[in-house]
Amino acid sequence: MNHSHHRHAARDGAPPGARPGAPPGAHLGGRQMRARPPELTDVTGLLIRAQSGSAREVLAELDDLLADARRGHAHERAQWLRFVRFAAHHELGELDHADAAATEMIRLAEPRDDRTWEAFGHALRGMALLLRSRFEPAYDELARAVVLLEEISEPGYAIGHAINAAVLALARLDLYELAVTWLERLREVSTALSDAMLATLYAYNSGWLELNWACELELIGEADAAGAHYRATLAAFEAAPSGMDAIDRSYWPREVVVQAGAARAMLGAGAEVIPELDAHLVAVAATERQEATIVGYLGLARAHANEGETEQALECASQACAVGDTLPRLNVVAVRAYWEYAELLRRVHGPGHTGQAYARLTSRLVRDRWNERRARVTSFDERLSAERLRDELRRRAAAYLTDPLTGLGNRRLIEIRLPELLVESAATGHPLAVAFVDVDDFKSVNDELSHLVGDDLLRELAQEMRAALSPDDALARFGGEEFVIVLPSRGADQAFDVVDALRRRIEGRVWNCLPHDRRIRITAGLAQSWHGATRTQLLAAADEALLRAKRQGKNRVEVRVSPLAGDL
Repeated sequence: MNHSHHRHAARDGAPPGARPGAPPGAHLGGRQMRARPPELTDVTGLLIRAQSGSAREVLAELDDLLADARRGHAHERAQWLRFVRFAAHHELGELDHADAAATEMIRLAEPRDDRTWEAFGHALRGMALLLRSRFEPAYDELARAVVLLEEISEPGYAIGHAINAAVLALARLDLYELAVTWLERLREVSTALSDAMLATLYAYNSGWLELNWACELELIGEADAAGAHYRATLAAFEAAPSGMDAIDRSYWPREVVVQAGAARAMLGAGAEVIPELDAHLVAVAATERQEATIVGYLGLARAHANEGETEQALECASQACAVGDTLPRLNVVAVRAYWEYAELLRRVHGPGHTGQAYARLTSRLVRDRWNERRARVTSFDERLSAERLRDELRRRAAAYLTDPLTGLGNRRLIEIRLPELLVESAATGHPLAVAFVDVDDFKSVNDELSHLVGDDLLRELAQEMRAALSPDDALARFGGEEFVIVLPSRGADQAFDVVDALRRRIEGRVWNCLPHDRRIRITAGLAQSWHGATRTQLLAAADEALLRAKRQGKNRVEVRVSPLAGDL
């Protein structure tokens, strides 16, 4: 959801905005939504709890869950848990910690070329930076996120949440047109997956975006266009799924009731929305969600004004301004509150000195906002164009360093990266190990089952090896059926444990491309770096250990504990 960071007050029971008596399971327009995969069920619950008053408790649970995911090499699950960690820290206003969680997502996605999670991390970092008013780096993060998202066409739960994160950040920059484009993409993903959570995020955040856009248009005197966007706000909220208990019990429906009531007031409603706004605004204000609170007071001010109750309207507008004073000066709903207050001052007290001064201040704020919004649109368009060009250059460089069959790095990557890691190892004093891995009797697969099956096996094998290693380990196909693994910060004993565990994992694996009774085994040679070792010397030492392992019967790992003769 799109809200300022805050602390939460405690609450009991379901929110007033929940839909009582909803049937089991979520529905959208009479269509049953599919349940999320089991591995995402607890993550979804944690995420909603983190954003509905239990962020501190969720953080306390995450350490053990993340440790379990790392031990099981469950990289996708670990990334989901990092997203929950970001959300919890964001909710508590701990933006440095939120930034660190997003940065970790990016760092662990990049070695795997996992563009979905990389895009997700950049979008979240952009949001964290924006909330600290660090606009320049935020632009760069969001441009990177958008360019990565442009390359992904397959629907998925992670890509849906990544798009939603980008939408929220773009909306915070008042880039409404671009945010709407990505909201449409979110709708397509939620529809393809029949996912209630993504459909809810689409509906709620579409409504919030339309509401902000309507406020923007009112400020520049486009009343008819603003009315169309207020009506779009209501239509978006009405399209939200019903019956998802975790969401119905969260803070979100309360805020939707307040936002919808404010939109109705802006469209002319009066007495009929005042009791509803009064009841729900108490709960929303208690959570210190400033933007939603401003909108609630703003809606009450307009509803009272529509009934001719200008004194009550002025009091509500004053409360909206007081909350707006806690937000950045050019926040759209805050400026909209100042504008409403200035107009009501004029009505109640006439064109006096105070009213005129407030009107001039509001006029300047509106002008500044509009000029800054135009500058943001231009600046972000320029950033996007530059990032697309950089991405194309990265793709060309990656193609030069990537094995086209397996998607791993190739020999050139090892020849470039290994010297860098040796220099780093020498500077830090941390050990470094290199392993040559060879597939035993691979020729028989090609001869008996065809070269196409052999290619499929190499692809599967590459995926299995990548999944078994940490993101900091470098893995490349060196040629044919031979692979190289570079293990930073590992001495010979630790590296042996990693490579031997990989050998046993591969020996026990059933391969999709082979008959079920056909097993694959690997042989590996391992060498630890020494002072002054070069790339060529270290690779030669690992290769010598591999040859020795083959002579001793294959399906084993041998270690070279000292340099080859002449290498010292």
